[in-house]
Amino acid sequence: MDIYLHFKDQAAEAITFYEDVFKTKPAQIMTFGQMPHDDNTPVDDSIKDLVLHANLQINDTNVMISDSPESLTSPRVIGNNVALVFNAKTAGEALEIFQQLAENGTVLLPLEKTFWAELYGMVKDRYGVNWYINFL
Repeated sequence: MDIYLHFKDQAAEAITFYEDVFKTKPAQIMTFGQMPHDDNTPVDDSIKDLVLHANLQINDTNVMISDSPESLTSPRVIGNNVALVFNAKTAGEALEIFQQLAENGTVLLPLEKTFWAELYGMVKDRYGVNWYINFL
């Protein structure tokens, strides 16, 4: 299963943030301006630099990311119906990632010991994405 995250004009910024937090390889990014030219459907200059599609590998998960300009899609609603679960390899990694995601975000459940995990916490990052950080 892959994950697809849609942003409103912040995809490039979010990609850089996630690359740093999860220490990933740089994402493969295509902008709207890089799409093949089509005279019947020209790309508006205001969206040429926005992310059409990107692939970011976080551990073994492919996270696809794009901007969703309202001129091309229905309005994007940030909701609580999707959360990404990151299974840390060490307690230190769990703490570091949780703290970085919480910066300018909201801690929903502090990172702490639970009956099922050594550490578990929930955070909504600065882009409104819910993350569950797990260290078993």
